[in-house]
Amino acid sequence: MKKINLIVACLAILAYSFSLAGCDAKKKALQEAEAARKETAKVKKELSKAKAEIVDLNEELYAAKNMRDELDQQVQLLKAERDKAVARTLLHQEAMQDAANTDDPVVTALRTEIAQFKNLMAEQQKTIAEQEAVITELAETVHPAEEMVEVVEEPEPVEPTIDPNEPTEPDDTL
Repeated sequence: MKKINLIVACLAILAYSFSLAGCDAKKKALQEAEAARKETAKVKKELSKAKAEIVDLNEELYAAKNMRDELDQQVQLLKAERDKAVARTLLHQEAMQDAANTDDPVVTALRTEIAQFKNLMAEQQKTIAEQEAVITELAETVHPAEEMVEVVEEPEPVEPTIDPNEPTEPDDTL
């Protein structure tokens, strides 16, 4: 019986120690599960933030694409207007060239006057250049002439000296 009691006691001690060992493993597993739950909640929260940010960025992208499309339309309209303006300008240039090439008496008279004005202007510029050369030459001769002129100083006025011992004559003009 002693052996049985001893075996029962040993089995009880072993069972108790196994239950304690199982509790530690269970506690550890519960702690790991709790940590995993917290990490999962944190990841879910970050995922929802990322999804919200993606939605915002998609809205901005949509708005940017719409704005780009509107600007492209405006650019196309402006290009069309520019092309029309270029075409009109070319037509006007051709018309002006045709008018300039005609032997219209008014155009011929104007061309003659323009040529005369150009000749007159050239002559005046030549005269101005000649006059500037004369002025420069005169300015060069004036400077040496100024150096040759002698500056004469006026003498200082002399004050009459009156001697107090000398008799004075009465002035009859009074």
